[in-house]
Amino acid sequence: MESGTAGIVAQARETLHLMHDWGYAPTLPVLARDLLGGEVSTDSLEEALRSPQEFQLKDGLVALPGYEFLLDPSKRRQTSNRILNGRARAIAESFAEKLAFLCPYVQCVALSGSVASGGYRPGDDIDFDLIVQPGTKYVCYLAANLIGLRYSWRFRKAKVTGLQRTPFLPKIICINVVWTEDQSRPFLRQDAGMAFELLRCQPLVGADIFGDVLASNAWLSEFFPQLLRRSWLDSVERRSSRIARLLGYIGERPWARRLLNRACRILAWIPYTFVQVSRKGDASARERMEFLRTVKYPYEVFQD
Repeated sequence: MESGTAGIVAQARETLHLMHDWGYAPTLPVLARDLLGGEVSTDSLEEALRSPQEFQLKDGLVALPGYEFLLDPSKRRQTSNRILNGRARAIAESFAEKLAFLCPYVQCVALSGSVASGGYRPGDDIDFDLIVQPGTKYVCYLAANLIGLRYSWRFRKAKVTGLQRTPFLPKIICINVVWTEDQSRPFLRQDAGMAFELLRCQPLVGADIFGDVLASNAWLSEFFPQLLRRSWLDSVERRSSRIARLLGYIGERPWARRLLNRACRILAWIPYTFVQVSRKGDASARERMEFLRTVKYPYEVFQD
């Protein structure tokens, strides 16, 4: 990385490209904290960005040329986040607790997306990344989606648009990716986009596992060294259920675990495909789905 003001400007430009791809313009403190190459003080960042004409600063937010249209929506997101994030966080913690309670194969439930990044608005879903035991990806994915239906029913009258709109119930809970532990130590993908996804994660259950996974990926220091210095604590207590004990019993028998995982893959594929097909008539939804498949590759749930 370059040093001094020129280095900060180059880092800011690359970081903003990542953030803009996800559809938002950050505040100066957030950009300073999540800067590619390492965090800097907000004052240092603001001073570095005021000299080049390429950065657009408005109401404490910053964007690159051509992305000024993100400034006003991002400001509205910041406002709604202050009002609604607490409720969304409570839903997220409730979901994480239930998933960990029922499925012992789930090692880490990490909050991501707009709730984690501070841009939650009405109509957004609540995004999660999961780390699970090897050979249990589809058991965990199906369990997470079945639990998610409870929240879809609870908020069935919620007004949603785009990818959150499904034929029958609104999509409240979204499982972005399911990483098996053997896929994550280290990750096959080792690029800025992958590092940025991990940067946005906030583990609610399995914070120690998440920290160990990051420590197994030393390449992250090339992109976000500040990530390797962060620490987390579980937000909810992990308890066990009768179903979890039964699944634990099955998991001790490799043949039974493989059979269960294959069955769950088939069961999960049916609603997944139905929802994908239902969105084919919406051009913006199709474009967004294609973007998500690209940035999640090769970890999008059915890309194996």
